[in-house]
Amino acid sequence: MIGAQAWNAAAWWLWSGAVLLVLLGYSVVAWHRRWPAWRWLLFAGACALTALAAQGLHDPLRSMSAYAAALMALGQGVSPLLLLGVPAATRAAWRAPRQRWWAQWLLDPWVAVAVFVLLTLALNVPGVFDSALANAVFSAPIGLLLLLGGLMLWAQLLDGSRAVRRRWVAGLLGWLAGTPMMVVAAFWVWSPHVLYMPYLDVLCLWNLSPLQDQHYAGLVMFVAGLPLQLRSAWLLIMGGD
Repeated sequence: MIGAQAWNAAAWWLWSGAVLLVLLGYSVVAWHRRWPAWRWLLFAGACALTALAAQGLHDPLRSMSAYAAALMALGQGVSPLLLLGVPAATRAAWRAPRQRWWAQWLLDPWVAVAVFVLLTLALNVPGVFDSALANAVFSAPIGLLLLLGGLMLWAQLLDGSRAVRRRWVAGLLGWLAGTPMMVVAAFWVWSPHVLYMPYLDVLCLWNLSPLQDQHYAGLVMFVAGLPLQLRSAWLLIMGGD
């Protein structure tokens, strides 16, 4: 069922056009700097996933699990792929003095952790999330905020953009930042009640009940959060500089 607040044609064109412009700009830079083709494939895959995420974002009331999948794709799928599409040496150059006006905030590990945790908690408080579901106009900004939060956190887990010198400390920060998301996922899976009021009277995709849809949304969040947990555990266990 398509909700009355689903995206209009202009929103679809804006989202698709922005993705294409980002890919085109990256392709020009990658061509001139002779970056490996596999990096272009990763970045292009991230752009394709961003375009695909619109299917879950454009009508949040259609399905909570589809909406959660779209949001998690942006925050935990697109984010690392975009960063890996850029060589580590280039990411390290982001900390040059001329980039300090933005890097001192977006590449600061403590700011990254704070933004990621606050977004995770704020967007999963029923009152806040209910407002976001009430009108699909909020879905794209929310998705972009999660993409930004994911980029900031994943930058601290990858060489080059990592600000923390010791790998085990970066892993610990990543693990701590990702834990609230996994707790929320478990709460969604095991809750015996529907947590978000807009879904109570909605027939979700695949004829799922609202409670079943919420359980699947929690499972989606849990699975999507595993790469972050695994990468953090790897850095934590391997340790060293």
